[in-house]
Amino acid sequence: MHTILTVFKKELIDTLRDRRTLISAIIMPTILLPLMLYGFTKMSNSIMKKETEKKLKVAMLDAPQTFIEALDTARYEVISGMDIESGRDAILSDSIDAMVSFLDGYIKSINTGSTGKVNMWYKSTNLKVKDRLSTVIDDYEQNILDNRIADMDLTKDAINPIELYQYDIAPKKEQLGKLAGGILPYLFIIFCFTGCMYPGLDLITGEKERGTIETLLTVPASRFKILMGKVLTIAVVGLAAAVMTILGLVAALKLLPDIPADLLETISNIIQFKYVMMLFVMIIPLSFFFAGMISAMVVRAKSFKEAQSILTPISFVIIMPALIGMMPGIELNWTTAAIPILNIALATKEIVAGTINMGHYCFIVATLVLLAIVAVFISYKQFSKEGMVLK
Repeated sequence: MHTILTVFKKELIDTLRDRRTLISAIIMPTILLPLMLYGFTKMSNSIMKKETEKKLKVAMLDAPQTFIEALDTARYEVISGMDIESGRDAILSDSIDAMVSFLDGYIKSINTGSTGKVNMWYKSTNLKVKDRLSTVIDDYEQNILDNRIADMDLTKDAINPIELYQYDIAPKKEQLGKLAGGILPYLFIIFCFTGCMYPGLDLITGEKERGTIETLLTVPASRFKILMGKVLTIAVVGLAAAVMTILGLVAALKLLPDIPADLLETISNIIQFKYVMMLFVMIIPLSFFFAGMISAMVVRAKSFKEAQSILTPISFVIIMPALIGMMPGIELNWTTAAIPILNIALATKEIVAGTINMGHYCFIVATLVLLAIVAVFISYKQFSKEGMVLK
């Protein structure tokens, strides 16, 4: 054990001196995510505010005067003199925002108590246009309906025999936890893999390329202990990257303005000691699994560039199960608990929501530990071959 720790200290010091590793494992998860989240929030709020306050240019075809008068002239500009074809072309070219056409016989239908038909054209890529115009038309429709009710000497209760009240009894923590828990594992899995990848490339392939691994192999230590020192270093850096990702995200959500109180309460629940430790217990074997897998793959490469070409496609394989875990309808059960990466994504959602089944959780941890052992063993078998280690 002393020899492994000695190799670990030596490799960790060398790794922390590498600027590329520091940037990918520490700086990016800590700073990049908060900056991205802040920028996305500001940009999203700015765009939505702009679209909400924008004065829409709307072409009106055969619109009744009462509808035109109902429009707020500060928010809507009525365009007349267009037909359907020219109006559609104007929308596509962004000359106008939308077109509303009241079909022939609309006023007669309304006056006789029938249904009047209205068509609306818009581009879904223009945010808020549909919602804003739909609100205006709904308000206009409600006004017509109120007049009809009054003319027939009825009340609204008479035409609404059922008034449905719906109660969502799922706790806010569970609702928001399912949402936050879907994004969280995707982030720390990716950064954990990236954090393992760069030191793995440098400590295995990099030393082969520089010719320093031969010197290391001459020390009075078995290859297993040397490899374990390297794997431990790779795993610790990957673990640090995952932890910094979580801390960076939590810090960003706490410090950013305009965060809903319910979301802040959920974040506070996430960072409770119990939930943090449950996440941490899963991330530890995950980082060792990545470390063993990466070591076993890059030891075959003869150059740093070749090793990068091997690992780059693997990152997409790692991403896919995490993305599947974000899909609705994918739940944690005994089958999904046995699928690597996907089980972590689903378990994290359950942990954050406070609905984790401890049987599933223990099975997932045991599965991850077993995978980590297998990955390290395969890496050791590869590292034991002269042709793999030496150029």
